[in-house]
Amino acid sequence: MKNLQQLREERTAKIDAASALFAKAKTENRSLTDEEKAQVRTLQSEADTLKGDIDIAERQEANDRELAGRTEPVSRNNHNTTEARDIAKYSLMKAVRAAPGYPGGKPLEGIEKEMHQQAEADARSAGSPLKGVGVPQMLLESRDNGVTEVTPFTQPEDGAAVVDRTLRPVIDLSRPRTVLRELGAQFLTGTVGNVGVPSLTQGAVSTWKAENTTLDKSNQKFSSAEMTPHRLGTFAVRTLQFLNQTSRAYENMLRTDIENSIMEALEIASINGSGSNNQPLGILNTPGVLSLAMGTNGGAPTREMLIALEALVEDQNIRMDSPGYLINVQTKAKLKNTKVDAGSGIFLMNSNNELNGQRVATTTLVPKNLTKGTASGVASAAIFGNWRDLLIPQWGGLDITVDPYTLATEGEVRIIIQSFFDVLVQRPKAFAAVKDILTT
Repeated sequence: MKNLQQLREERTAKIDAASALFAKAKTENRSLTDEEKAQVRTLQSEADTLKGDIDIAERQEANDRELAGRTEPVSRNNHNTTEARDIAKYSLMKAVRAAPGYPGGKPLEGIEKEMHQQAEADARSAGSPLKGVGVPQMLLESRDNGVTEVTPFTQPEDGAAVVDRTLRPVIDLSRPRTVLRELGAQFLTGTVGNVGVPSLTQGAVSTWKAENTTLDKSNQKFSSAEMTPHRLGTFAVRTLQFLNQTSRAYENMLRTDIENSIMEALEIASINGSGSNNQPLGILNTPGVLSLAMGTNGGAPTREMLIALEALVEDQNIRMDSPGYLINVQTKAKLKNTKVDAGSGIFLMNSNNELNGQRVATTTLVPKNLTKGTASGVASAAIFGNWRDLLIPQWGGLDITVDPYTLATEGEVRIIIQSFFDVLVQRPKAFAAVKDILTT
């Protein structure tokens, strides 16, 4: 059976085919031939039939979400105490113990079953059917903007761990030092199918003219990039004894391990992804990103370097609604130990949160082993840009499968987690990078 995305794409293809016949006739300055009219009628009829199928599929998915009891995430403006309390009961450990193949596992039930059904609906929309137990997107999304507090529960009879009193996602992809989110990168959830992102590369030009004089034609140009799902997977090894624990502390350990693994891989790809071997293309390797060179063999960071980086971006007339720097630990140390000039006593970086009057974030994931001339494997990178132009879409939630066989003789279980993300620099000229900073 075709999923909702496939139905939508098939209907679009029918409509496009009919439009092409009309466009051809218009170009040739004639009416449709009898054969073309028959083709158009067939295509329109098939598109109408597909629209009916799409309506049915959309309604069923809405029913699936309603059955799962989660049509909307809990927020300050849409507070639903019952939903909040139900989500607060969710246990990732309990869901893992109910995954197919878990020794002596029990079937999913309660809130874990409802969330799995929601994850199945998410996966169908994204065109990536689940292979194991699903964690829906609604349990992955940060609720920093509109935190809902709930009354804490007594421990469930089966000992399942519950989330903290302040309702937070079960797998919170914003907590483990996500510097890109802090800078303003857009994390896009609920993505379905491949998504085209057009951008204006050459805008309209207005000119002054005398009255009744023809205006000059503007040659607007557009480009389009496409966001496509890339599979990001990891696995955690845990003993059966660990997984059979019911303490909240063990639940938090498993959650944190998964969160850190996913976010580290995602941020590495966002910063320096190669665009090959199924990895998304990161900022430092994106064509069109502006570049500043320190010298033939690199150079130490200076105030002039910071000003030049900012000027490169600001000269593009881009609206800077989320500007900031991204640096590594070595560059931060060098900046904090480098004076603006010999006599002022002021250093290039005097705060952990600000650099040259701009917001700054520090992470070990920014490369420090680059080569420039004789500076072999010791140069660092730094990026300045408008971080709202970095898009990080996600398709569906998490797909968790359990492998109790590979490490059975050690009494250990592999918990395999799969997810789908992409990275897109929406406007490359909104970023400027330097790759040859010497910090020693």
